[in-house]
Amino acid sequence: MKRRNIFQITLGIILLLFALNACQDVLDVVPSDKLSIDRLLNKETQIENFRDNSYNNLNTSFTGQSSGQLLEAYTDDAFRSGTGVTYNWHNALLTPSNSYFAGAIWNSCWEGIRKCNLAIKYIPQSRVSKEQLSEVKLNRWIAEVKVLRAWYHFDLIKNFGPVPFVDEPFGADFDGWNELTRPSYDEIATRIVEECDAVISEGLLPLRWSNNSDFDKINLAVAYALKSRVLLYNASTLNNPGNDQSKWQRAASAAQACVSELSGQYNLLPIANYDQLFSQAENAFNDEVIFRSKVNGAGIMNSQNGVDLNSLGSPTQSANCGAVPTQELVDCFELLDGALPVLAYTNPDHTSATYAAGYNEDPGSNPYVGRDARLQYAIVFNSSTYGKYKGQAQSEPDLVIYTYEGKSGTGFNPNPTSELEAEVRRSCTGYYSKKYRSASYWGSTTGGTNSNKIYFRLAEAYLNLAEANCELNKLDEAITALDMIRERAGQPKISLVPGFEKTKDFLLERIRNERRVELCFEGHRFFDQRRWDVLEETNKVITGMQIVSSDGTDVGEFSYNRVKINVPRSANSDKYLVLPIPQNEARKLTGLGQPEAWQ
Repeated sequence: MKRRNIFQITLGIILLLFALNACQDVLDVVPSDKLSIDRLLNKETQIENFRDNSYNNLNTSFTGQSSGQLLEAYTDDAFRSGTGVTYNWHNALLTPSNSYFAGAIWNSCWEGIRKCNLAIKYIPQSRVSKEQLSEVKLNRWIAEVKVLRAWYHFDLIKNFGPVPFVDEPFGADFDGWNELTRPSYDEIATRIVEECDAVISEGLLPLRWSNNSDFDKINLAVAYALKSRVLLYNASTLNNPGNDQSKWQRAASAAQACVSELSGQYNLLPIANYDQLFSQAENAFNDEVIFRSKVNGAGIMNSQNGVDLNSLGSPTQSANCGAVPTQELVDCFELLDGALPVLAYTNPDHTSATYAAGYNEDPGSNPYVGRDARLQYAIVFNSSTYGKYKGQAQSEPDLVIYTYEGKSGTGFNPNPTSELEAEVRRSCTGYYSKKYRSASYWGSTTGGTNSNKIYFRLAEAYLNLAEANCELNKLDEAITALDMIRERAGQPKISLVPGFEKTKDFLLERIRNERRVELCFEGHRFFDQRRWDVLEETNKVITGMQIVSSDGTDVGEFSYNRVKINVPRSANSDKYLVLPIPQNEARKLTGLGQPEAWQ
């Protein structure tokens, strides 16, 4: 290897170590061309920090790289008022040169891959690694980084379509950018899965870390969960237009392995403890959570002290109420007998519908009672009861939120594109999101409780298994997996719901609905709409519920009116199934090029 290349690689390692504040003693005055791996990584703490640096490009916050918005704001599950980034997105202003959050995702993932490749290549070469670190510890660290590298590659392909798998840290003099070409989606998905399989077969990582200090480190369960998700996406319509059944079989096998191998150490929480999924400290042991962000998100989702909540904030104490649920999402929460409340929308605007028996929106009714228990955990609707907020005396009444038109602070806002602070603090849909938010978000000035973004949890694996088996026409197996999620929620088995049909079409529709309900506001809907190739049919219209009190007070008779949110909804063409590569990157990667839809 040329001396220049050695110097460039070494310099890159120095910069990474310097960023970790772990290289003070290696920055002595030594000729650059004499530096070596042993001088750079001459302590166990330095090597450990080098490993830790590979984690730093995970999207750890609720908004992360999506221009300060919840990802749901780009779907039919939520709406953000005003004329900001999401307004422009839905107005079809996304271009390769104006790619919004696409550029941040692209750059962050490739940076993460490079960090992983540097760690995998150079950590084993240090003298400390060879002489002082136990082989078990060293190999565990490398196994963690390999899963991270697979994860970063998956984040790239689920956003931009297939990209090459890179397993070498390219030096500054690398001149083969134009030679990089796109593999097929199946080829890159298979390569990612091979990385997961290698780590699984080695068995060096525990299925769950028993030490709380390692809560933010990759375990073997993450490898199983990532493999399941990768193969599910690979088998889905967008990436499998020919409906190759072998891809669905691989997805089903991976999901089954995930569920089976995690059994005993991971379990679905009972519905009475469901809120613990979204309100625990980042290092708390949770039966269902496989991996969650190490960054406590309370400062974004709950706190009101000195924090600019911006897109997610309280309607009474911030500039914008943020991404609020749509009526379409609320309609997905079943009645207690398992029926969907809306049988069909009867006009293109979704403002008229036929309803299931036992559900109505007549004046004086309450369409939010007698519903799936998860509704109260996910959605703030008119007259939602929260309980006590932080600092509230037990003798005081529980906090109740009202969203009817005219209600001070939290009432309905009929002006979705207004930028007036007094208006955009209020929801345009009649709902607010509740997951990850405590009562303190609404009723306290002393901050909220814990809120941690979930990357993987066991419920997803069951839903992956149900979907894959349904696509294989293994309906009994699909039903068994689906019922695990339904029964946890207190809903009847799918075979007992009104109008049940033991057909692939019926079950697939209900599995997709179950996924939308169970995983809402957890970042899945954006990608589910794309991999199912349903953007054109689902992303055109969104509505809200305009509620009026007969006497303008909390005790009046409420009437309900479905209203269309009159804003652009043009981001539903095939182009939006994948994101464009930032234009300056595409110019360098001529062999890769833009995704076909953006060329």
